[in-house]
Amino acid sequence: MRKLLLIAAGVLTLFMCSCKTKEQETMKSSSEKETKTPAEVSITNSVKDADVWILPQTEENLKTTVWGTPTLSKLGGGESRSIGLDDPGDDGQYIFRMIDTDSFYYSANGIVLEAGWSAEIKGDDLKAELVVSDENGTEQNTYDVFCARL
Repeated sequence: MRKLLLIAAGVLTLFMCSCKTKEQETMKSSSEKETKTPAEVSITNSVKDADVWILPQTEENLKTTVWGTPTLSKLGGGESRSIGLDDPGDDGQYIFRMIDTDSFYYSANGIVLEAGWSAEIKGDDLKAELVVSDENGTEQNTYDVFCARL
């Protein structure tokens, strides 16, 4: 009987130790996600004073017109700012949304941005483009930007 109790106590101890290890791993994974450094990029507004949103390209973000707090609030015409962007998700792409002080709306999807890169919105309220360059200033892509008055 004594041997049976010792075996049961040993099994219970092993079970509890393995649970603690998994819990610690889960906690470690959660804290790693929280401390992950966002990709630092530079955004230049060469159009008009505006609020700018750069969001991960997800079905939810593509279908909504409520994007929350701007990624860059009151970005002046001719102004550049560096920001940290959240992980773009599985497809590695972002969406760009902007509303200027004259109530013009700007939109582009499928934007690829990596750490150290820059994006510049150029043009006017009738025709605009988003030019993305790498950390060396080499142009990587130019995206057509949809423009319309709200």
